[in-house]
Amino acid sequence: MRYWFSVALVAALPSVAHAQKGRARVDEGNRLYTEGRYPEAHEKYLEALRDTPESGIVRFNDGNALYKTEEYQRAVDAYRAALESGDPALQSRAWYNIGNALYRGQQLDAALEAFKQALRLDPGDMDAKHNLERVLEQQQEQNQDQQQDQQQDQQQQQDDNQQQGQQDHGQDQEQQQNQQQQNQREQDQQRQQRQQGQMSREEAERLLQAIDEDPSKIDRQRKVTAARRRPKKDW
Repeated sequence: MRYWFSVALVAALPSVAHAQKGRARVDEGNRLYTEGRYPEAHEKYLEALRDTPESGIVRFNDGNALYKTEEYQRAVDAYRAALESGDPALQSRAWYNIGNALYRGQQLDAALEAFKQALRLDPGDMDAKHNLERVLEQQQEQNQDQQQDQQQDQQQQQDDNQQQGQQDHGQDQEQQQNQQQQNQREQDQQRQQRQQGQMSREEAERLLQAIDEDPSKIDRQRKVTAARRRPKKDW
């Protein structure tokens, strides 16, 4: 399927009723336009408008010159001024070119409405129909891209949340392990203390048993085990 998005042209003033001087300037502007000298054509159309300010065709052609220099908003303004001519054929072409200019400016909703207006005035305009279908397709593509972006953002958020949850779970496990190790150390210390306390009681019992023994045995043991001193010699 072909998509045009090129401006419709109107070559000259429709009636000899316009001033000859204005017609000559329009013809000169059209020649410059055909040669691709769009800024110069724009200037000629402005000169023609000073002579024939009511001319919708001059405004229409000036819009084409502005469109070619990519001044799309100024082109739209010129085409809208051309709509005031009241000529249905000119209005249909103006709406078509308004749609093209808005499309170039990525104003898709407004471009769609402009092509609809062109088709209402001229249902047989296949270029307007093709361009309208292209705008609809591009809108659908943009909607799909937006949905994909939203899904990707949601998936990324879920992945981030899951990763954060895993990190938190890992930290909880580490804290539990540390707590278990601390509890084990405390239990070991308490067990050692209990063991030390039992040995102290056993020693105390042995001491009590020794005290209960015959004191004379204890004295004799002391005499036997006491160290002997040699007598001093009288030299």
